[in-house]
Amino acid sequence: MTLSIFGLGNIGLPMTCMFAQYYKVIGADIDKGRIEKANKGISYLANEESFPEILQEVIKKGNFEATIDLNYAAKNSNVKIIIVPLLIDEQEDDKLDFSIIDSVVETIAKNLNEEDLIIIATTMPLGGSRRIYNKIKEKTEKHFYLTYAPESTASPHIIKDLTESYQQIIAGINEESIKKAEDLYKTINKKGVIIASSLESAELTKLMEGIYRYANIALADEVVKICDKFKIDFKELRENFNRVPAYNLHKPSVKVGGHCIPVYPHFVLPYTEEISLIKDSIKIDRNMPEYCVNKLNDVIDLKNKKILILGLSYKGGVKEDRFSPAYEIINLLKNSKLYCYDPYYSEDEIKEKTKIGYLNITNLENVDGVILVTDHPEFKSLNLKGINFIFDGKNFLDKEKIERQGIKYLGIGR
Repeated sequence: MTLSIFGLGNIGLPMTCMFAQYYKVIGADIDKGRIEKANKGISYLANEESFPEILQEVIKKGNFEATIDLNYAAKNSNVKIIIVPLLIDEQEDDKLDFSIIDSVVETIAKNLNEEDLIIIATTMPLGGSRRIYNKIKEKTEKHFYLTYAPESTASPHIIKDLTESYQQIIAGINEESIKKAEDLYKTINKKGVIIASSLESAELTKLMEGIYRYANIALADEVVKICDKFKIDFKELRENFNRVPAYNLHKPSVKVGGHCIPVYPHFVLPYTEEISLIKDSIKIDRNMPEYCVNKLNDVIDLKNKKILILGLSYKGGVKEDRFSPAYEIINLLKNSKLYCYDPYYSEDEIKEKTKIGYLNITNLENVDGVILVTDHPEFKSLNLKGINFIFDGKNFLDKEKIERQGIKYLGIGR
């Protein structure tokens, strides 16, 4: 049996290597640079733990090859796994953009073999898996199987999540499809699989992973505003509230980033009411950067101030800037002199991505203040000597220690 995996990104390449420990696998991607590095055993994943060794191991076994020729990958495999992005278009009212996945589906349909198994690992909106099934049925008379098997992973431990953190959820167009996918995933997942009763049930289960967190973070953001009005320390409030095991007030944020949590709510919007918790959560989250900047500006006039944005990644410990709050903060501070620093990005990368200056954290005496947007562990013990103020957008730093240095500290609900 030979597998092809379409999409060799942050999840696709680790997934390819996990299956390549047991099967022949063809990894397909349109990025020529990725293909060249993968075939040489060079990892281009900045975040994944212990990954290069696994990649080199499966190449040595002869179980892995990467190709830019998607037709070749589809034609020469019995199992086809789709793990390419499904995006939202912010310029088009957050409309779902199926263009990438539709292109892959068309390639698969054109090169389908009799009795092939197609697995959709990309997170789908409700009805998305059935939509793919119908598109392929329209283009071929060959008999095939189809399942939906969404991943539940997070950097920098994608390999661990794929193989031992959680059971794999599987749903299929029929029982035969489910059985084939179940046998396959049991080879890599030590926890086994859970069979959902329908494709739509599996789709909503996966989407709820992001929606649950997104709505709860929005709740925390709203509580933050109440705390600010009454001068209550949110961090203290949260610790006291969460003393009861049944309660879990989430941490607030200057804005939620990444390619999952802020995206998944849009996958269910067509099926929500006009007044909706999910719609309100999106609005609350998108307003948080402005709320934070206004809070800081009410205390310190930010016009012409030299400010260092600490962090470009959307979360600590990884190199990933998809929907990073840093970009929103930069757009809101056009009347300030801005710099950015992130230990996971080079000076050139930061300048190219942000279009503002670069400043190393060893030169803080050159700025008036700092806005922290990423909770990188490297920032935990920062020497802030020389600055006048800091806005802690993650409630990550030691407020009391900073204030003892004579530095004005503001945080989320603090």
